[in-house]
Amino acid sequence: MTDPITAVLLRAAELTASGRARKAVELLGPVVAAHPHHAEAWGRLAAARLDAGDAGGALDAATRALALGVDAAWAHRVAALALSELGRHGEAAVAAREAVRAKPGEWRCQVTLAEVLAAAPEGDDAEAAGAARRAGELAPDEPRPYEVLGDIALRGGDRGTAEWAYRKALRLDPDADHARRNLARLTRQRSRRLSWRFPGRPSGRFSRRLPRGLSRRRGAPAAPTGAPPLGAERVLWRLLVRLAGVLAAGTLLLVLAGQSASGRWLGWGGIALLAVLAAVTVRTVGRVPRGGLRPVARLVRRRPMLALGTALLGAALLVTAGWTVAVVAGMATVQPLVPAGLCALLAMAVSVPGRLVLRHRRARGPAG
Repeated sequence: MTDPITAVLLRAAELTASGRARKAVELLGPVVAAHPHHAEAWGRLAAARLDAGDAGGALDAATRALALGVDAAWAHRVAALALSELGRHGEAAVAAREAVRAKPGEWRCQVTLAEVLAAAPEGDDAEAAGAARRAGELAPDEPRPYEVLGDIALRGGDRGTAEWAYRKALRLDPDADHARRNLARLTRQRSRRLSWRFPGRPSGRFSRRLPRGLSRRRGAPAAPTGAPPLGAERVLWRLLVRLAGVLAAGTLLLVLAGQSASGRWLGWGGIALLAVLAAVTVRTVGRVPRGGLRPVARLVRRRPMLALGTALLGAALLVTAGWTVAVVAGMATVQPLVPAGLCALLAMAVSVPGRLVLRHRRARGPAG
Protein backbone atom coordinates (compact mmCIF):
# COMPACT_ATOMS: atom_id res chain seq x y z
CA MET A 1 0.00 0.00 0.00
CA THR A 2 1.34 3.43 -0.92
CA ASP A 3 2.59 5.59 1.95
CA PRO A 4 0.50 8.81 2.31
CA ILE A 5 3.57 11.04 1.99
CA THR A 6 4.72 9.14 -1.09
CA ALA A 7 1.30 9.61 -2.67
CA VAL A 8 1.44 13.35 -2.02
CA LEU A 9 4.96 13.56 -3.49
CA LEU A 10 3.87 11.69 -6.60
CA ARG A 11 0.87 13.98 -7.00
CA ALA A 12 3.12 17.03 -6.59
CA ALA A 13 5.47 15.67 -9.26
CA GLU A 14 2.52 15.24 -11.65
CA LEU A 15 1.32 18.78 -11.00
CA THR A 16 4.77 20.23 -11.57
CA ALA A 17 5.26 18.28 -14.81
CA SER A 18 1.85 19.40 -16.09
CA GLY A 19 2.59 23.08 -15.56
CA ARG A 20 0.65 23.53 -12.31
CA ALA A 21 3.64 24.21 -10.11
CA ARG A 22 1.78 26.59 -7.79
CA LYS A 23 -0.70 23.84 -6.95
CA ALA A 24 2.24 21.56 -6.19
CA VAL A 25 3.72 24.19 -3.85
CA GLU A 26 0.39 24.48 -2.02
CA LEU A 27 0.21 20.69 -1.73
CA LEU A 28 3.76 20.30 -0.42
CA GLY A 29 3.66 23.16 2.10
CA PRO A 30 1.81 21.20 4.81
CA VAL A 31 3.99 18.13 4.17
CA VAL A 32 7.30 19.88 4.88
CA ALA A 33 5.70 21.65 7.84
CA ALA A 34 4.61 18.34 9.36
CA HIS A 35 7.76 16.46 8.32
CA PRO A 36 10.60 19.01 8.36
CA HIS A 37 13.28 16.31 8.03
CA HIS A 38 11.85 14.64 4.92
CA ALA A 39 14.55 15.21 2.28
CA GLU A 40 12.51 14.19 -0.77
CA ALA A 41 9.62 16.47 0.23
CA TRP A 42 11.99 19.43 0.38
CA GLY A 43 13.45 18.38 -2.97
CA ARG A 44 10.03 18.26 -4.61
CA LEU A 45 9.18 21.62 -3.07
CA ALA A 46 12.38 23.13 -4.48
CA ALA A 47 11.53 21.92 -7.99
CA ALA A 48 7.94 23.16 -7.72
CA ARG A 49 9.01 26.59 -6.47
CA LEU A 50 11.54 26.90 -9.28
CA ASP A 51 8.91 26.10 -11.91
CA ALA A 52 6.48 28.48 -10.21
CA GLY A 53 8.95 31.35 -10.56
CA ASP A 54 9.95 31.56 -6.89
CA ALA A 55 13.71 31.34 -7.34
CA GLY A 56 14.49 32.45 -3.78
CA GLY A 57 12.15 29.85 -2.27
CA ALA A 58 13.56 27.20 -4.59
CA LEU A 59 17.10 27.99 -3.45
CA ASP A 60 16.11 27.75 0.23
CA ALA A 61 14.31 24.44 -0.30
CA ALA A 62 17.16 22.98 -2.35
CA THR A 63 19.67 23.98 0.33
CA ARG A 64 17.52 22.34 2.99
CA ALA A 65 17.12 19.18 0.86
CA LEU A 66 20.87 19.00 0.30
CA ALA A 67 21.53 19.27 4.05
CA LEU A 68 19.05 16.42 4.64
CA GLY A 69 20.84 14.12 2.21
CA VAL A 70 18.92 14.39 -1.07
CA ASP A 71 20.81 13.56 -4.29
CA ALA A 72 23.65 16.10 -4.37
CA ALA A 73 23.85 16.48 -8.14
CA TRP A 74 20.15 17.17 -8.42
CA ALA A 75 20.13 19.66 -5.50
CA HIS A 76 23.08 21.55 -6.97
CA ARG A 77 21.32 21.71 -10.34
CA VAL A 78 18.19 23.25 -8.83
CA ALA A 79 20.30 25.64 -6.77
CA ALA A 80 22.30 26.66 -9.86
CA LEU A 81 19.17 27.44 -11.87
CA ALA A 82 17.65 29.37 -8.96
CA LEU A 83 20.83 31.39 -8.42
CA SER A 84 20.98 32.16 -12.13
CA GLU A 85 17.41 33.50 -12.08
CA LEU A 86 18.30 35.61 -9.06
CA GLY A 87 21.18 37.17 -11.00
CA ARG A 88 23.86 35.57 -8.83
CA HIS A 89 25.68 34.18 -11.84
CA GLY A 90 29.03 33.49 -10.18
CA GLU A 91 27.42 31.38 -7.45
CA ALA A 92 25.24 29.68 -10.08
CA ALA A 93 28.33 28.60 -12.02
CA VAL A 94 29.90 27.23 -8.84
CA ALA A 95 26.76 25.22 -8.02
CA ALA A 96 26.50 23.91 -11.59
CA ARG A 97 30.14 22.78 -11.52
CA GLU A 98 29.45 21.02 -8.22
CA ALA A 99 26.59 19.16 -9.93
CA VAL A 100 28.91 18.12 -12.76
CA ARG A 101 31.54 17.05 -10.26
CA ALA A 102 28.99 14.92 -8.41
CA LYS A 103 27.73 13.23 -11.60
CA PRO A 104 29.99 13.91 -14.57
CA GLY A 105 28.12 11.38 -16.71
CA GLU A 106 24.67 12.95 -16.17
CA TRP A 107 23.66 15.00 -19.21
CA ARG A 108 21.29 17.21 -17.23
CA CYS A 109 24.18 18.45 -15.10
CA GLN A 110 26.11 19.40 -18.24
CA VAL A 111 23.07 21.20 -19.65
CA THR A 112 22.59 23.11 -16.41
CA LEU A 113 26.23 24.23 -16.51
CA ALA A 114 25.79 25.37 -20.11
CA GLU A 115 22.57 27.24 -19.26
CA VAL A 116 23.94 29.17 -16.29
CA LEU A 117 27.16 30.06 -18.10
CA ALA A 118 25.19 31.26 -21.12
CA ALA A 119 22.84 33.31 -18.93
CA ALA A 120 25.71 35.26 -17.32
CA PRO A 121 26.34 38.68 -18.91
CA GLU A 122 30.03 37.89 -19.17
CA GLY A 123 29.79 34.12 -19.31
CA ASP A 124 32.34 31.88 -20.98
CA ASP A 125 30.61 30.93 -24.23
CA ALA A 126 33.33 28.44 -25.13
CA GLU A 127 32.91 26.55 -21.86
CA ALA A 128 29.13 26.77 -22.14
CA ALA A 129 29.17 25.39 -25.68
CA GLY A 130 31.52 22.62 -24.59
CA ALA A 131 29.16 21.61 -21.79
CA ALA A 132 26.21 21.60 -24.19
CA ARG A 133 28.14 19.42 -26.65
CA ARG A 134 29.09 16.98 -23.88
CA ALA A 135 25.44 16.80 -22.87
CA GLY A 136 24.55 15.96 -26.47
CA GLU A 137 27.17 13.21 -26.50
CA LEU A 138 25.85 11.76 -23.24
CA ALA A 139 22.21 11.92 -24.38
CA PRO A 140 22.14 11.85 -28.21
CA ASP A 141 18.35 11.42 -28.29
CA GLU A 142 17.54 14.45 -26.13
CA PRO A 143 16.72 17.76 -27.88
CA ARG A 144 17.49 20.07 -24.96
CA PRO A 145 21.31 20.04 -25.28
CA TYR A 146 21.01 21.15 -28.90
CA GLU A 147 18.53 23.90 -28.03
CA VAL A 148 21.00 25.25 -25.47
CA LEU A 149 23.89 24.92 -27.93
CA GLY A 150 21.84 26.82 -30.51
CA ASP A 151 21.15 29.61 -28.01
CA ILE A 152 24.83 29.91 -27.15
CA ALA A 153 25.87 29.97 -30.80
CA LEU A 154 23.17 32.52 -31.60
CA ARG A 155 24.37 34.81 -28.84
CA GLY A 156 27.93 34.53 -30.17
CA GLY A 157 26.86 35.35 -33.72
CA ASP A 158 27.55 31.85 -35.09
CA ARG A 159 24.37 31.50 -37.13
CA GLY A 160 25.51 28.37 -38.94
CA THR A 161 26.03 26.41 -35.72
CA ALA A 162 22.79 27.81 -34.29
CA GLU A 163 20.77 26.66 -37.31
CA TRP A 164 22.41 23.23 -37.24
CA ALA A 165 21.69 22.81 -33.52
CA TYR A 166 18.05 23.92 -33.80
CA ARG A 167 17.47 21.60 -36.76
CA LYS A 168 19.03 18.76 -34.79
CA ALA A 169 16.70 19.46 -31.84
CA LEU A 170 13.70 19.47 -34.19
CA ARG A 171 14.72 16.16 -35.73
CA LEU A 172 14.78 14.66 -32.24
CA ASP A 173 11.51 16.32 -31.19
CA PRO A 174 9.31 17.88 -33.88
CA ASP A 175 7.39 19.71 -31.11
CA ALA A 176 10.43 21.51 -29.67
CA ASP A 177 8.81 24.95 -29.70
CA HIS A 178 11.90 26.86 -28.57
CA ALA A 179 14.04 25.50 -31.41
CA ARG A 180 11.27 26.04 -33.95
CA ARG A 181 10.74 29.69 -32.97
CA ASN A 182 14.43 30.55 -33.05
CA LEU A 183 15.00 28.73 -36.32
CA ALA A 184 12.07 30.59 -37.87
CA ARG A 185 13.54 33.87 -36.63
CA LEU A 186 16.92 33.02 -38.18
CA THR A 187 15.20 32.19 -41.46
CA ARG A 188 13.33 35.50 -41.49
CA GLN A 189 16.56 37.38 -40.80
CA ARG A 190 18.28 35.52 -43.61
CA SER A 191 15.41 36.38 -45.98
CA ARG A 192 15.62 40.07 -45.03
CA ARG A 193 19.36 40.11 -45.68
CA LEU A 194 18.86 38.52 -49.08
CA SER A 195 16.14 41.04 -49.91
CA TRP A 196 18.45 43.90 -48.98
CA ARG A 197 21.35 42.50 -50.99
CA PHE A 198 19.22 41.68 -54.03
CA PRO A 199 16.46 44.31 -54.21
CA GLY A 200 13.72 43.48 -56.66
CA ARG A 201 14.57 39.76 -56.47
CA PRO A 202 13.39 38.67 -53.01
CA SER A 203 12.27 35.32 -54.30
CA GLY A 204 13.07 33.17 -57.31
CA ARG A 205 16.52 31.62 -57.54
CA PHE A 206 17.75 33.32 -54.35
CA SER A 207 15.00 31.69 -52.28
CA ARG A 208 16.45 28.33 -53.27
CA ARG A 209 19.60 29.16 -51.32
CA LEU A 210 17.81 28.59 -48.02
CA PRO A 211 19.38 25.62 -46.22
CA ARG A 212 17.75 22.25 -46.50
CA GLY A 213 15.14 21.56 -43.85
CA LEU A 214 13.80 25.13 -43.90
CA SER A 215 10.37 25.85 -45.35
CA ARG A 216 9.91 28.72 -47.80
CA ARG A 217 6.47 29.45 -46.39
CA ARG A 218 6.40 32.08 -43.63
CA GLY A 219 9.96 31.15 -42.64
CA ALA A 220 8.76 28.08 -40.74
CA PRO A 221 11.03 25.02 -40.48
CA ALA A 222 9.99 22.10 -42.63
CA ALA A 223 9.52 18.64 -41.22
CA PRO A 224 12.45 16.21 -41.37
CA THR A 225 12.13 13.56 -44.05
CA GLY A 226 9.81 10.76 -43.00
CA ALA A 227 8.50 12.63 -39.95
CA PRO A 228 5.14 14.35 -39.51
CA PRO A 229 5.17 18.11 -40.16
CA LEU A 230 6.11 20.39 -37.32
CA GLY A 231 3.08 20.95 -35.11
CA ALA A 232 0.82 18.62 -37.14
CA GLU A 233 0.14 16.31 -34.21
CA ARG A 234 -0.58 19.26 -31.95
CA VAL A 235 -3.00 20.68 -34.51
CA LEU A 236 -4.75 17.32 -34.87
CA TRP A 237 -5.27 17.03 -31.12
CA ARG A 238 -6.53 20.62 -30.98
CA LEU A 239 -8.91 19.95 -33.88
CA LEU A 240 -10.23 16.81 -32.19
CA VAL A 241 -10.87 18.67 -28.93
CA ARG A 242 -12.66 21.54 -30.63
CA LEU A 243 -14.80 19.45 -32.96
CA ALA A 244 -15.79 17.04 -30.20
CA GLY A 245 -16.74 19.91 -27.89
CA VAL A 246 -18.77 21.74 -30.52
CA LEU A 247 -20.50 18.55 -31.66
CA ALA A 248 -21.36 17.44 -28.13
CA ALA A 249 -22.82 20.86 -27.27
CA GLY A 250 -24.64 21.13 -30.60
CA THR A 251 -26.31 17.74 -30.39
CA LEU A 252 -27.40 18.46 -26.83
CA LEU A 253 -29.01 21.73 -27.91
CA LEU A 254 -30.74 20.01 -30.83
CA VAL A 255 -32.10 17.26 -28.58
CA LEU A 256 -33.48 19.88 -26.21
CA ALA A 257 -34.91 21.90 -29.09
CA GLY A 258 -36.52 18.78 -30.50
CA GLN A 259 -38.92 18.68 -27.58
CA SER A 260 -40.79 21.64 -29.04
CA ALA A 261 -39.44 22.62 -32.48
CA SER A 262 -40.65 21.16 -35.78
CA GLY A 263 -38.61 18.94 -38.03
CA ARG A 264 -37.93 21.74 -40.52
CA TRP A 265 -36.36 24.03 -37.95
CA LEU A 266 -34.37 21.13 -36.52
CA GLY A 267 -33.03 20.49 -40.01
CA TRP A 268 -31.80 24.08 -40.23
CA GLY A 269 -30.21 23.62 -36.81
CA GLY A 270 -28.38 20.50 -38.04
CA ILE A 271 -27.15 22.36 -41.13
CA ALA A 272 -25.92 25.25 -38.95
CA LEU A 273 -24.09 22.80 -36.66
CA LEU A 274 -22.35 21.14 -39.63
CA ALA A 275 -21.39 24.59 -40.97
CA VAL A 276 -19.84 25.54 -37.62
CA LEU A 277 -17.88 22.27 -37.57
CA ALA A 278 -16.61 22.95 -41.08
CA ALA A 279 -15.53 26.48 -40.11
CA VAL A 280 -13.69 25.18 -37.04
CA THR A 281 -11.93 22.58 -39.19
CA VAL A 282 -10.82 25.12 -41.79
CA ARG A 283 -9.61 27.57 -39.15
CA THR A 284 -7.64 24.97 -37.20
CA VAL A 285 -6.16 23.06 -40.13
CA GLY A 286 -5.05 26.35 -41.65
CA ARG A 287 -2.24 26.42 -39.08
CA VAL A 288 -0.58 23.33 -40.56
CA PRO A 289 2.26 24.18 -42.98
CA ARG A 290 1.72 23.52 -46.67
CA GLY A 291 1.90 19.80 -47.36
CA GLY A 292 1.69 19.10 -43.66
CA LEU A 293 -1.44 16.96 -43.85
CA ARG A 294 0.05 14.32 -46.12
CA PRO A 295 1.38 11.97 -43.39
CA VAL A 296 -1.72 12.34 -41.18
CA ALA A 297 -2.85 8.74 -41.75
CA ARG A 298 0.57 7.46 -40.67
CA LEU A 299 0.54 9.77 -37.66
CA VAL A 300 -2.92 8.56 -36.57
CA ARG A 301 -1.80 4.93 -36.87
CA ARG A 302 1.14 5.63 -34.57
CA ARG A 303 -1.07 7.23 -31.88
CA PRO A 304 -3.75 4.76 -30.70
CA MET A 305 -5.54 7.35 -28.56
CA LEU A 306 -5.63 9.78 -31.47
CA ALA A 307 -7.00 7.02 -33.69
CA LEU A 308 -9.70 6.16 -31.13
CA GLY A 309 -10.77 9.78 -30.74
CA THR A 310 -10.83 10.25 -34.51
CA ALA A 311 -12.98 7.14 -34.97
CA LEU A 312 -15.45 8.26 -32.29
CA LEU A 313 -15.66 11.74 -33.75
CA GLY A 314 -16.11 10.35 -37.26
CA ALA A 315 -18.98 8.15 -36.11
CA ALA A 316 -20.64 11.11 -34.39
CA LEU A 317 -20.24 13.27 -37.49
CA LEU A 318 -21.69 10.60 -39.78
CA VAL A 319 -24.72 10.07 -37.55
CA THR A 320 -25.30 13.83 -37.25
CA ALA A 321 -25.00 14.40 -40.98
CA GLY A 322 -27.31 11.46 -41.75
CA TRP A 323 -29.85 12.69 -39.21
CA THR A 324 -29.77 16.18 -40.74
CA VAL A 325 -30.48 14.81 -44.20
CA ALA A 326 -33.29 12.62 -42.83
CA VAL A 327 -34.91 15.54 -40.96
CA VAL A 328 -34.79 17.72 -44.06
CA ALA A 329 -36.46 14.84 -45.92
CA GLY A 330 -39.29 14.69 -43.40
CA MET A 331 -38.20 12.63 -40.38
CA ALA A 332 -39.29 14.12 -37.04
CA THR A 333 -37.19 12.46 -34.33
CA VAL A 334 -34.02 13.36 -32.42
CA GLN A 335 -33.26 9.84 -31.20
CA PRO A 336 -30.15 9.38 -33.44
CA LEU A 337 -28.58 12.46 -31.88
CA VAL A 338 -28.27 10.73 -28.51
CA PRO A 339 -25.62 8.20 -29.61
CA ALA A 340 -23.97 10.92 -31.72
CA GLY A 341 -23.65 13.15 -28.67
CA LEU A 342 -22.32 10.26 -26.58
CA CYS A 343 -19.67 9.49 -29.22
CA ALA A 344 -18.67 13.17 -29.27
CA LEU A 345 -18.36 13.21 -25.48
CA LEU A 346 -16.21 10.07 -25.54
CA ALA A 347 -14.01 11.62 -28.25
CA MET A 348 -13.53 14.69 -26.07
CA ALA A 349 -12.78 12.49 -23.04
CA VAL A 350 -10.00 10.85 -25.08
CA SER A 351 -8.67 13.99 -26.76
CA VAL A 352 -8.30 16.27 -23.73
CA PRO A 353 -5.85 14.02 -21.81
CA GLY A 354 -4.17 13.08 -25.09
CA ARG A 355 -3.46 16.73 -25.84
CA LEU A 356 -2.11 17.25 -22.32
CA VAL A 357 0.20 14.25 -22.69
CA LEU A 358 1.52 15.67 -25.96
CA ARG A 359 2.06 19.09 -24.38
CA HIS A 360 4.02 17.76 -21.42
CA ARG A 361 5.65 14.57 -22.67
CA ARG A 362 8.99 16.37 -22.81
CA ALA A 363 8.46 18.16 -19.52
CA ARG A 364 11.33 17.69 -17.08
CA GLY A 365 10.52 15.77 -13.96
CA PRO A 366 11.01 17.70 -10.74
CA ALA A 367 13.83 15.51 -9.55
CA GLY A 368 15.04 14.31 -12.91
